[in-house]
Amino acid sequence: MTKKPLSASSKVKTNPRQRRVQERAEITIEKLREAASQLFSERGYDGASIRDIENAAGVKRGLINYHFGTKEALWKAVLQHIFGLVSQYMDQRAELIKDLSPQESISYLIRSYVRFNAAYPELNRLMVHEAKRDTPRLEYIVETYTRPAMEHLRRHTMASLSIEPDEFFYWYYMFIGSSALMYTMGPEGKLLFGVDVADEDVIDRHAAFIADFLLNRSGAAAR
Repeated sequence: MTKKPLSASSKVKTNPRQRRVQERAEITIEKLREAASQLFSERGYDGASIRDIENAAGVKRGLINYHFGTKEALWKAVLQHIFGLVSQYMDQRAELIKDLSPQESISYLIRSYVRFNAAYPELNRLMVHEAKRDTPRLEYIVETYTRPAMEHLRRHTMASLSIEPDEFFYWYYMFIGSSALMYTMGPEGKLLFGVDVADEDVIDRHAAFIADFLLNRSGAAAR
């Protein structure tokens, strides 16, 4: 008796046990990445051990090696995830920018970046650790993520605002620092001023203040 060939749907069916194993693996990977993101941003790469990360994730020993191979590979996975979130966040707003005037588009970009940092303070905290020294890790970040993002921002800013080419260096770090530092140092802001930087009204006022400040500075330079 000749067996009937398997249908396409039969070939791709996943065994329930395999599916459960895969789902558990994905959950473990996400736990490790979240724990690593938190610890790398708080302590820096050298201050966060593999054991610390696995303990914070609540997983068994050896799972970083099993899923990522090395601590550096996990660190790169954290970077890929968080910079991917930046790109996704800004790309979702790109269509709106097309319909705005040059100054309005820069204002919207600034306010959007402030809100991203409010939601993900880990990015700036991690960069504060890595950008203090010229290391292979910093070179990796710059060449893979921050240089392409900076060049994109430079083109957009120079085309929209009256900034001299040699002024963009100062504008860039004003933009990065003023958008992110308040969330990096949120606990201090709470103690000094009694302000919760996660409050939506605080975030809205901060975004408007920074956009107004950076745009007025550029306008004053133009005059």
